[in-house]
Amino acid sequence: MYRKIIVLIVSLLLLSTMITACGMEKKDSKKIRDLDYTVLEPEEVPDPLMEEIEEKKEGDFKVSYTYEGYLYIARGFGMQETGGYSIQMRELYLSSNAVYFGADLVGPKKDEKTKEAVSYPYIVIKTEAVDENVVFE
Repeated sequence: MYRKIIVLIVSLLLLSTMITACGMEKKDSKKIRDLDYTVLEPEEVPDPLMEEIEEKKEGDFKVSYTYEGYLYIARGFGMQETGGYSIQMRELYLSSNAVYFGADLVGPKKDEKTKEAVSYPYIVIKTEAVDENVVFE
């Protein structure tokens, strides 16, 4: 009786280890090559993506969207109390298993006059479509 229980427990442990191992993906962020990109104006963004940005703009968001042979990557930084913010691209490159994207929010300079209006800074870039997931860094 005890032997059957032990065999069952060991079998379940082995099975759970195999299932977990199958779901693990090796993260390889080593750059293969930089990707060329274009920063888009709002009117250049495909409508379905723009609708999603409008829905999510009040909070921090990260969205990728493939459309007509291009990959669009959008990164928003949520509601800011004033204007004067910009976004600086840090990186966009292809690794063996992902596209890596990095952008930073840059606040207004201390002596810069800013509009006392709420803003929703975001960036949308357009690059070649690749069959990989996007990793936001």
